[in-house]
Amino acid sequence: MRNVIHDSKKVLKWKWWKRQLFLLHRWLGVILCLFFCAWFISGIFMMYVEYPNLTLSERFAGQQTLDFSSSKYSAADAVAQLSAEDYQCVATPSETRCEAAADPKAPVIASKIRLAMLFGRPVYYIHIVGSDQVRAVYADTGERVNRIQPDLAARIASEFFARGSGKAITARYIGNPQTDQWTLSSSLNAHRPLLHFAFNDSQHTELYVSSTTGEVVRDSHRIERVLNYFSAVTHWLYPTVLRKFPDLWAWAVDILSTAGVVLSFTGLWMGWLRWKRKPKPGKPSIPYRGIMRWHYITGVLFGTVTLLWIFSGLLSMNPGKLNPSRSASIWQQQQFTGVTRELVPEDFSAIAPNFPNSVVSVELIHFDTQAVYQAWQRDGRVVRLNSNGEVLPAPELSRLKTMASTLRPNETVTRYTILEQYDSYYFTRHPERGGKPLPILRVEYSDADRTWFHINLVTGELLDKSTTVNRLYRWLYNGLHSWDYIWLWERRPLWDIVVISLSLGGLSLSILGVVVGWRRLKHSIRI
Repeated sequence: MRNVIHDSKKVLKWKWWKRQLFLLHRWLGVILCLFFCAWFISGIFMMYVEYPNLTLSERFAGQQTLDFSSSKYSAADAVAQLSAEDYQCVATPSETRCEAAADPKAPVIASKIRLAMLFGRPVYYIHIVGSDQVRAVYADTGERVNRIQPDLAARIASEFFARGSGKAITARYIGNPQTDQWTLSSSLNAHRPLLHFAFNDSQHTELYVSSTTGEVVRDSHRIERVLNYFSAVTHWLYPTVLRKFPDLWAWAVDILSTAGVVLSFTGLWMGWLRWKRKPKPGKPSIPYRGIMRWHYITGVLFGTVTLLWIFSGLLSMNPGKLNPSRSASIWQQQQFTGVTRELVPEDFSAIAPNFPNSVVSVELIHFDTQAVYQAWQRDGRVVRLNSNGEVLPAPELSRLKTMASTLRPNETVTRYTILEQYDSYYFTRHPERGGKPLPILRVEYSDADRTWFHINLVTGELLDKSTTVNRLYRWLYNGLHSWDYIWLWERRPLWDIVVISLSLGGLSLSILGVVVGWRRLKHSIRI
């Protein structure tokens, strides 16, 4: 008798735990389906609403024409004005932390130098090896640019706005935020805290000025700010309170996406098990009625697409660093340029040349062992200039092939391809932004990773590399998540129709999932 009572208690205890697990599963199902609803709706908005960003065309339109005629300091002289102490502060969206350098007076090694104008004066913007920070040195006096104050930043913002819009409107100072809803990107860390200004124009424009360099680094307009709460802020889980802590945000996205993949997969599996493949006469194959039947049908039609969207969304976080960097290594860049360092400022002339009137920004680079000025014109076009300011012709194809052979000297080049149009592996949805220039040379190697390199045929710039893993990841992430199939994108509005239709199907499945889950949850609670 005692054993029977003991066994009965064990059964009751198991039933209690089983009930709690079912309740937990249903609660999670309802919560995740609510997230699915939000992701599908915001995904449709994201097709047409961009997250606030200062595009290259906007940046160049607002910049002052480059004039280094008053320059008295060379790039090497400017670098010599800086030390490790100038780069000891590191900013994140949540804080700025300063740590004492091992040797505060140690000289710095420049990795990138840009030439621009600040307050009508020529300035060098200097990046160094091992740091994301950037510091500025005036080219006419050699003095370092100190922390930008609000009054000076207001002048910068007003002049930038006037050049870009043709309207003279005084900037109104809003504040000095470390970060806010529109400045969460890690690409802005070198400029924090930011100086925030508003303009009383028809678009209610707002500009953010870097406190470290004095550059305008972001803009936004009221309509995109409003609509982004329904698009990127929701879709990327981007509320400031969460996103300002990058590690916490990454964990949240990873956990929700993984849970979503599990829920979608188990839902499909349960649907397969419940399908009556050989129903009895007069009995339907779908063993449900009413709203549950519709949930089953939408699951059959859109469940796989939902699973693939959630899975590819998880891949956007690059879990476990599965997708290797697409940038050429430092060694490969040095091999290609023919120099032993990322940048040798001493190779550039003491006095910068007279740049063409259309130039607004210049970067010092090396190409084929030569010191070259890579210049951006106001219309976004890129030209390369020699030490006299003369435009250099496009490099010869034969020379580019020879230079490319140094990228993997122990491997054989299997094919050279000239691309004058985008294809599935070199592609952008926004060519007007200049991120993927054409024409390019693709160099394919026979190594184990089947490495490709892309080289700009106009400037000779080494653009990127890709391996078999990169190209597979391109299909698993971009292909499955954004439907970035070039043959479909080039046939808009067919792309819009397909993506919106599938999104609405996934939304219907998710809404029905919430309703069904909530009904069953209430029933379970009553029991």
